Amino acid sequence: MAIDIVVSMRVFVTVVDVGSFAGAADKLDLSRGMATRYVAQLEGHLGVRLLNRTTRKLSLTEAGNDYYQRSTQVLAMVEEAETSVAQEASTPRGTLRVTSSVAFGSHHLSSVITEYLQKHPGVQVDVTLNDRAVDLVEEGFDLAIRVARQIDPGLVARKLAPAHLVVCASPGYLKQYGTPKAPEDLGGHNCLSYAYWNSQNEWRFHRQGVERKVQVSGNLRGNNGHILVNAAIEGLGVILQPTFLAYEALRRKQLVQILRDWEADYLTIFAVYPNRKFLPPKVRSFIDFLAERFGPEPYWDFDIKRK
Repeated sequence: MAIDIVVSMRVFVTVVDVGSFAGAADKLDLSRGMATRYVAQLEGHLGVRLLNRTTRKLSLTEAGNDYYQRSTQVLAMVEEAETSVAQEASTPRGTLRVTSSVAFGSHHLSSVITEYLQKHPGVQVDVTLNDRAVDLVEEGFDLAIRVARQIDPGLVARKLAPAHLVVCASPGYLKQYGTPKAPEDLGGHNCLSYAYWNSQNEWRFHRQGVERKVQVSGNLRGNNGHILVNAAIEGLGVILQPTFLAYEALRRKQLVQILRDWEADYLTIFAVYPNRKFLPPKVRSFIDFLAERFGPEPYWDFDIKRK
């Protein structure tokens, strides 16, 4: 019969310390019979008698005395190991590998990471900005920040903040080519498209339960939102981009939001990770920090008046 050596050792040491099986049973919340059985099984396992038992008292045998001394050392090491692991499990530490899109990461992650590291000096952050959807497991990332309509099955995602999309153009462009009054008007404009959206040439709008899907075209397509925003500021055409990219240009009136009475397609900023089981403190604490910093009303929407 297999026995739990550590538990048996703890019962034995407690019996010696308090001087009786009854006292040890009370201290360990066991029955007296169970405490006696643990010690008897331990003696059977070791093949030696550890205690001399009489009706009045207990005493250690020579082998028992030696085993008691060693057992107290072992149990102290076990307690120290458990305490150390518990502290490790609750304290963020180690290298945190994070990936994000270039546009979102360069605009909004640098200051957040700095604040996080100042709060958690035991963590080192390794951040990679990439506009493709990396394989978190294969490429060894703990966490990805993704802007999407939905997340692929098999990954765990936590919503950090909304990512409103707005249609924008420069004042100069609108003065030269006119301001679209309805989604269908975009068909006659130079629309600059984001390459990684599945429906890059189809822009979708909603209003009071009505949906409009508009096929657009233009002379610039890019896989980075910075390029498209800058091109729009220079007067090249119309863009559909998240407010977290366009907010500074809108605030400075370098871009003008159009079709304000229509709601453009809706995206969400997610923290994505491979598995929720035994989530390391460094990952959990960073996700909590991002959620507090960005959501539910992100700072980049504060200066943009929305209908």
